[in-house]
Formats: sequence, C-alpha cells, structure tokens
Amino acid sequence: MSVKSSLFLLFLFLEGLVFGQTWQLEKELLLKDSTYRWTSDEWGQLYQWKENTIWLQQNQNQAPFQETYKILGEISEVQAISGLRALVFSEGQQMMGIIDNTLQLKEDLLAFYNFNLSNISKVAISNRPDFIWLFDQYRERLILFNINTAQAVQVVDNCFEGIQDAQIVQFFEYQQNLICHLSDGRFFEFDRNLTLVKKLTLAPGLTLFGYQNEIWLQDQNWIEKLKPSFQSSRIELPIQNYQQLQVLQDRFYFQQGRKISVYRLKM
Repeated sequence: MSVKSSLFLLFLFLEGLVFGQTWQLEKELLLKDSTYRWTSDEWGQLYQWKENTIWLQQNQNQAPFQETYKILGEISEVQAISGLRALVFSEGQQMMGIIDNTLQLKEDLLAFYNFNLSNISKVAISNRPDFIWLFDQYRERLILFNINTAQAVQVVDNCFEGIQDAQIVQFFEYQQNLICHLSDGRFFEFDRNLTLVKKLTLAPGLTLFGYQNEIWLQDQNWIEKLKPSFQSSRIELPIQNYQQLQVLQDRFYFQQGRKISVYRLKM
C-alpha cells in the first residue's frame, strides 16, 4: 500500500472519530422555577426541590407529587436510587431518609449525630442498595454506611493525605468505586473497600461524570474520556449556552432557565 493510500485511510478513520457521534434530543422537561435544584432517575422522572419541599414529576402523571419535610429544614441533596426510591439528605440537620416514588418516607429519618457522626457534608448512593457513602468534613473521614443496620462498615481517616479543610465538589460512585473530586482539581478514586486506587490533579474548571463504563471530563463546550486514546477524541456538546449539565445514567440533561433538554449520545 502506498504512503498516499495509507494517509487517506488514516484521514477517513480520524474523520469517523470526529463525526461518528451524533446527539439525539429525547425530550424536554420544565422546572417550576429556574432556581430550583433538580435531578432525575433511571425512568427519566424529574425531582426538583427548594428549601424543605420536593416535587416529583412522573412520566405518566401530569400533576407532580409534592411533599414538605419540615423536620429537614433545608434539603441539601436528593439522589435517585432507582425509579422507586430516592435518598433525601439535609446537611444542616444532619439527617437523611429514603422516600418512595410518591415522596413518602419508607422508614424513620436517620440522624447521623446518633451514630457519632456530626459533620457529614457529602452523601452518595451506591449500587449496593443497602449502602451509602459519607464524608465527615471535620474528621476528613470517608465512610461506607449500611442504612439497614445503621452501621459504619468501612472507615478511612485522613483520606486525602492530610489536606486541610478539603472541599469536595463531586462525590459519587461509579463502577463500584468512589470518586472524590476536590475544589483544587485533585481527584481521588477509592475501590469498594475504600482502598485508594488512583489519584490525579486535573485542570481547573473541569467536571467529572461516569458514562459507558469510563470516567469522562466535561468542559463548558466539550467532553472527553479521562483516559483518552488514539481511538477517542473530544466530543462537542450539542448545547453550549446552558446553566447546568448533569449526566444521569445514559442521558445528558442541559438546563437553560426553566427548560431541561434531555439528549442521548449515539457513538
């Protein structure tokens, strides 16, 4: 094969990498107010919340469910465990609970201070349905917590190698590993037993997410794999003027004001 033929084939291959991905708009959702916090579950149902009230828009119901939890004060996080359950967390009250898909509490609220945990600043759901991940800010402690037995199963202190007042900006499980992304760009990955398996320093302003069995990086206008290879390249986002992007399961949720556009990436 001639050099010209080889270069031509290489050009076609690289062109396929760049243009081989397409974005498909799946649906659009509407927030009650653009300032509300929000998330979605595996069925595409929309949770949104403000202060101590949560709304859940189910796919088959036009009117959303609504529930107020006065004891929680201000709700910090809602994380969908499945289409039937979600975790609700209040950092201010140091309490969490599990709600069903009508927003009713499944059990009594769990108060962390009853278990000598007084400064939980981050929570994350796990693929193991009885477990959640916790970060104790005061002790710089990572905890794998069983919500059924209310016991800490694994605990690691000084988890970020002595970094003082570490500020976590992203805290989530992917492929059974716990991902911790700090405000200074440092990235720590722990396995299911809280053994440190990877640490990196990322460029400022990047966001991490899990997709197609890998960790990806997201900038304002593009995404790429954390471990790029010759077969991968940056992918331009279909919307570049957005307030927030969340990658949940295999969908990309772009918020623009009250509107959320839901895209799938075909590769």
